[in-house]
Amino acid sequence: MNKLTEAELQFITDMGMHTQGYGLSRIAGQIIAALIISDAPLNTADLMSLLEISKGSVSTNIRFLEMLHLVERRALPGKRQNYFVMRTNPYDSLLELKIKQHEEAKKIITEAKASIKNSKAQEKITELERFNTLYDESVKKLLLELKSER
Repeated sequence: MNKLTEAELQFITDMGMHTQGYGLSRIAGQIIAALIISDAPLNTADLMSLLEISKGSVSTNIRFLEMLHLVERRALPGKRQNYFVMRTNPYDSLLELKIKQHEEAKKIITEAKASIKNSKAQEKITELERFNTLYDESVKKLLLELKSER
């Protein structure tokens, strides 16, 4: 990777801090930013050098980002190591994961609503159900909007 500009370095730093607010590690956010600004796939050594982190940190965070369907592993001809890139349409994958999680939550909420008889708890469960429904609808709408732009 070429020498980064001050703006690119700031983007990496800021994304690391930002993603912590969403439950991701700072390093995961920095890896995302590095892959976004890179013109070419990056390998573990590239990420270690660029972000000044250990091989274990790269490995752990890459696996997590792969699980979220944001990053994918690639092999390059004649190269033995793995390379990493942002997936095509990574934000679609992230939204699809959120939709799946809310479908699972819907089942839990439905079961709780049917089995818990305490009226105060029922009110809170109904409030949770409404939130889950609105959130799910908004995520589905956003996903459709992203897909329609392509």
